[in-house]
Order: sequence, then C-alpha cells, then structure tokens
Amino acid sequence: MTAPKRTTPEPGPKPDFLIVEDHLKCQTAEGEISIDLRIPLTRLELFMDMEGVDEKKMPLYLREHILWEEDRKKLEGMRDGAKAFQILMEFAKRVGERMGASLGESSPSTSSSDDTEGRSATTSDTTTE
Repeated sequence: MTAPKRTTPEPGPKPDFLIVEDHLKCQTAEGEISIDLRIPLTRLELFMDMEGVDEKKMPLYLREHILWEEDRKKLEGMRDGAKAFQILMEFAKRVGERMGASLGESSPSTSSSDDTEGRSATTSDTTTE
C-alpha cells in the first residue's frame, strides 16, 4: 500500500507592497523592486516641508530631493509610470509612518489619553463604595 500524498497549500500572491526591515518591497510586472526607507536627517527635513509643494509636483519632488539616487533610477527606468507613481506615494506614506505622522496631516493625539480616560472611569467606579 502506498501512503496518500500530502498536498501543501499553494502560496497566495505576494502583496503589492510589503515592508521588510527598512525597505519597501514592491511587486511590479517587471519584478520586485526594493526601495530604501532610510533617509538622512537633511532629507527628512525636506520631507517635512512637502506641505508647501504643489500636489502635481510631488512625484518630482520626491524623486529629486528625498529618494536615494539608485532608487530614483529604478523608478525612472520602469515602463509602467502609473505603477512607479503608486510606489512613490506608498514610499511617502511609509516614510511618514516611520516619522510618526501621516503625510500632509498633523500627528493625532496619542491613544494613551483615550486609554487613561477609560481607566479613570473604571478606577472611579471601583473606588466608590
């Protein structure tokens, strides 16, 4: 008698964007592209000043002032400009998250104040007898 063969489930498709350590991994029709999310302080300061940049000029600003040269070349060399644009916007979002704030938004108050309010109500309820 032969033992029945076990089948392993097929892996699902890779997500379009995935963070691995300090890199944004991007799945494209041309293969995987890795963009470094680590940028020096001078570029972070430029990144924080992007609120004044016209939305239509944002991709150019990101490429010229924020990205590393090798990452800029990868994106500029892509055939699919729409996908390159998506990658740039995801890059900006993820850098903003690393800094603790969303792109173009002020950072929200910490959730600890919400937690504190919840605990205070519970503490008050339990201390009154």
